[in-house]
Amino acid sequence: MLTGENGILTQAQNAKKATERASIIEQVQLDILEKQTVNGSGDITSGELEEILKKYFSNEDQNLKDIIAGTTEEGEETKLISKEDETIKIDLSEIYNGDIADETTPPTPTGSTLEQADGTQENNIVVQDKLGNKIKVPKGFKIVNTTDNVEAGIIIEDVSAKDATTKGSQFVWIPVGTVHREGKEDVEIDLNRYTFAENTGNETAMEDAEIDEYNGDPCQELASSTYGNTPALEIGTFLTKVEEGEAKGFYIGRYEARDGITKESRNSSTDDTNQVVTKADKFVYNYVTQSQAATLSQNMYGKTGDFTSDLINSYAWDTALVFIQKCSDDSRYSQQNSLNTGSVAKKGTTNDVKCNIYDMASNCAEWSTETAKNEEYPCVIRGGRCDGSGIFAGTRSGYRTDYDLNFPSFRPLLYL
Repeated sequence: MLTGENGILTQAQNAKKATERASIIEQVQLDILEKQTVNGSGDITSGELEEILKKYFSNEDQNLKDIIAGTTEEGEETKLISKEDETIKIDLSEIYNGDIADETTPPTPTGSTLEQADGTQENNIVVQDKLGNKIKVPKGFKIVNTTDNVEAGIIIEDVSAKDATTKGSQFVWIPVGTVHREGKEDVEIDLNRYTFAENTGNETAMEDAEIDEYNGDPCQELASSTYGNTPALEIGTFLTKVEEGEAKGFYIGRYEARDGITKESRNSSTDDTNQVVTKADKFVYNYVTQSQAATLSQNMYGKTGDFTSDLINSYAWDTALVFIQKCSDDSRYSQQNSLNTGSVAKKGTTNDVKCNIYDMASNCAEWSTETAKNEEYPCVIRGGRCDGSGIFAGTRSGYRTDYDLNFPSFRPLLYL
C-alpha cells in the first residue's frame, strides 16, 4: 500500500517532516547558544529570543512575544509555526526552557574567578569568589584582593574609570542577599534603613518610615527635599539597581572622602570643589557642607552609562553596618564610637577598620542624603567622630545647611 495512514509514501513524508522539524529545532538552539556565548552569562533576553525565532517561524510579532512570556489568551495559537512548512508546529519548550533575562537588564558577563576583573574588561562584569558569592565590577576598575571572599570586604580600585586624579580610588562591595562564609553559616543582608539597639546592636528594619535622630527630629530618605539639603540623585534607581541581576549589592568608599588636589590638610572653609577621591594617602575632605558633599560625590564619576556615583544614602549606610556586624568580628559595630579622640586624623585612622572599610565609627562624622525634618537642621550626619564620645557608627544627627567645620566629611558610593 502506497498511501493511507500506514502507506509507504505517507510514512516517507512523515519521516521527512520529522527530519525537517528536528533540523529547525537544532538550528534555533545553535543560534541561542551563540547568543548566550556572546552574552557570557548563559542568559538571553526576551528580545534576543524573539529576534532568533523570527528567522524561523511565521507567528505574528505580538504572538511571539506572548508565547515567550507565556501570556497567550485562550484560543490563540501557542505553537511556533515554521516559515518553510506551516504544517510543522513546535512548542517553545522543545527549543528553550531556560531563564529569560529582564529586557531592561541585559545580561552581564560572568567570570568564574575574581582574577577575571583585572581592569581590562571593556564592560561591567560579574565575577564570583571561591564560595560562589557574586560581585558586580564596573568598567575601569579591578579587584584588589582576589584571594578573599565577600565576607572579608572585596575591594575594587579605579584603574581607568575617569582620570589620573581619581585613579587609585578604592571602594568596598556591600553585598545584598545571601552571603556564603568560609566555615560558617550563611547570613542574609537585606537592603534597608535600620535602627540599632543600644545594648546589643541588633538591627530593626525601618524601610521608608521616619526614624528619630540624635536630637529628636524624624529622618527620611526623600526623593526631593524642601528643607535645603540635597537628597540622593535618584534614590528609586539606586534601590532598583542594587537588587537587579544575579549579583546584588553596591559599593561605598573604602575611606572617608579625600581631597585629590591639596598637598596639605584642609584647615578652613572654602568654596573650592576639588576632585574627590577615596585614597589612603590623600587628606580627608572636611570643611564641606552637605550640599557640597552631594555635588562632589555625584560628580566623582557621574552617570557614565556603566555605573553611577552619589553621596551615601541611609539605605547604603545602614546596610553596610549590617554587613559589618554579620560578617566581621564585631556584632555591635553600630554602637562603636570614636577610636581616636580630640582631633581629626588628617589621613584617617588605621585602628577602625572592619571588612576593609575604614572609619565609619571614628574620625569624621559623614554627610548623607537623608533628610531631618527640621527646617533649621535638615542635613543628616552619620557615624562616629573624633570629638563625640556619645555618637556612634549608627547615629543620625541633624545639622544646618551651612555647617562646614572640622569634623564633617562624607563617603561616596557607586552602583551599577
